Amino acid sequence: MHTGLDLKSIGLIVADVKDEESLLNMAKQTKVVINCVGPYRFYGEKVVSACIRAGANHVDISGEPQYLDTMQLKYFKEAEDNGVYVVGSCGFDSIPADMGTLFLQDVFPGDVNSVEGSVGFDDASYGSSTVNFTTMECAVLGLTHSKELRGIRKQLFTTPLPRNPYKPEPRGKLFFGEEAQRWCVPNIASDRSVVMRSQRLLYQMSKRRPTRITMFFGMKSLLTAIGSIFMGILFYLMTSFTLTRNLLLKYPEFFTFGLFSRKGPKRSDLIGLKFSVTLTGKGWDKKLEDPEQQHTEPPNTSKTVQVVGPDPGYFGTATLVTQSAMTILEEKDNLPGKGGVYPPAAAFHQTSLITRLQENGIKFFVKE
Repeated sequence: MHTGLDLKSIGLIVADVKDEESLLNMAKQTKVVINCVGPYRFYGEKVVSACIRAGANHVDISGEPQYLDTMQLKYFKEAEDNGVYVVGSCGFDSIPADMGTLFLQDVFPGDVNSVEGSVGFDDASYGSSTVNFTTMECAVLGLTHSKELRGIRKQLFTTPLPRNPYKPEPRGKLFFGEEAQRWCVPNIASDRSVVMRSQRLLYQMSKRRPTRITMFFGMKSLLTAIGSIFMGILFYLMTSFTLTRNLLLKYPEFFTFGLFSRKGPKRSDLIGLKFSVTLTGKGWDKKLEDPEQQHTEPPNTSKTVQVVGPDPGYFGTATLVTQSAMTILEEKDNLPGKGGVYPPAAAFHQTSLITRLQENGIKFFVKE
């Protein structure tokens, strides 16, 4: 994509995940590495390892729960010992949901019991755009290896969260979300996984009361929502078998009706696109100081916040990840502990990241 900037004087550093020495050499020359090369299952861990050894901080835009959880499990202590911060999911997956939940908790009058989130896009504009193939490849690999998560999380999450007797209202596979004003279907992306990791870490580190979250995709058209359910079923079935999975990865345009493409979108197709993440919290109008103590009455209040921004895949994610990197670079003293591997909200809860994003076109606000 043409930026209009003269980049001839910018030097290039060649690094290859097959050459660990080249990765180490790259990491030694910087303070923060922005890693945008996925699938991270294949290309991420060696970069993380090189950054930690070289003393360079690391951010990525991964939406792969197995990779993200594994990096925290394997490298937290080493990163902490080396004074390095590794922060995953710093793109559209999953800063709007993760930092948005933190924002909701901060503006809520009391304690938040549960959060219901809806991820929506400008339906009309998205009809002319395609999504890069790597996004689909990561989703396919994630579903294929989803059984790995239980074992990883059993090792990672050894501290139980407080038991809350008030479960959120159950939802069906298709419903109309009043706050988002959209038809909602299940969301299998990484948002919920990332938010819950942050909630766990914030409880462990700062004794902040954790909340539960459920995430949905929201569509303005009922017909589009119904169609997405059938697409989701087809996608799940095709990823369940080796033959159909390979066909899906080989011919993404055909099997997704042009939604995913190896060519990616045109810049002209992205201008004017918008995302909106709506987060509705239900809880109490009073706050209990001890997070172990539970409310004895049902939730009695609610509040909704929204996070809105430009095209999530390119313009939006570029803003989210670069501002995350700048926050580490300029506010390292406000990050937790001495280093480690974190999701965004756990890493940035005491920084000005939300303000930085507000100043660069990603808006967080209370929906009245």
